Amino acid sequence: MSNLIETRVRDVVCRLFLDGNTAFPLDANMSLIESGICDSMGLVTLATAIEKEFPGVRIQDQDITHEAMGSLEAITQLLRARGVDE
Repeated sequence: MSNLIETRVRDVVCRLFLDGNTAFPLDANMSLIESGICDSMGLVTLATAIEKEFPGVRIQDQDITHEAMGSLEAITQLLRARGVDE
């Protein structure tokens, strides 16, 4: 992983959708939906988990989209836009 935020997001995704399998080849730009890791309802679950992982961060309903939360990279960028630092 290239940064701490992405690493933490990856850990959340692995815990929620991959039974904690951190060895799964999850690329930063891999689509979570297209790869079958989660579905659109899974993005809602992921948003809630991200808010718990990063206290003080609020993910708005309009942010729960494939574009904003569809990959580790997209989520990392969203969190940076919300002021989360490395």
